[in-house]
Amino acid sequence: MIPLLLVDDEPDMLYLMQLAFMDSGDYEVIACPDARDALEILKQRTVAVIISDFRMPVMNGGEFVRVARDGGYSGLFIIYSGRGKDQLIKKAYDDGADVYIPRSGDFNKEFATIKKIIHDRQPSMTTS
Repeated sequence: MIPLLLVDDEPDMLYLMQLAFMDSGDYEVIACPDARDALEILKQRTVAVIISDFRMPVMNGGEFVRVARDGGYSGLFIIYSGRGKDQLIKKAYDDGADVYIPRSGDFNKEFATIKKIIHDRQPSMTTS
């Protein structure tokens, strides 16, 4: 099982992501609606993958990835957010994200892409 932390302030999107990853049985899914709470989870649990929205109140995805990296998180960090402009995508990478996946509305395709990225890096991520 791959420990996966999902962070999104939109409850419907968080639920949709949770279902998409729980259905496969390959992931231990933790869902969190707030980046600050997600940082607390990272202090308590080992997480191999974080999938986070970028545009969130209080702490956006860029701030979240920076603080997580500064706190020692070295796992895969995916920003999954609304269609980004070039400067937003560049900022996400500059802040420490590994991958930026824009939301286009084709969730099945997007989740398939995310799962492929995770599984391509799987040997260094799996935990028992």
